[in-house]
Amino acid sequence: MEKKDIIILVLAFVLAGFSLYRKYIKKKEGSAGSSPRKKQVGSSLKDQADDYEPYSGSKS
Repeated sequence: MEKKDIIILVLAFVLAGFSLYRKYIKKKEGSAGSSPRKKQVGSSLKDQADDYEPYSGSKS
């Protein structure tokens, strides 16, 4: 194989890999938006407002 053939082969593999990567990302974004699990994340404790004021002087 000549140097030119190797460069063309490597370029073809890189382009094929990039194409597959874009398809994977697009598929992942599409499936994440319709997942019912994503809606459950909003009800976790870390997403709730924190009304604790340590130096307010009032006791709850």
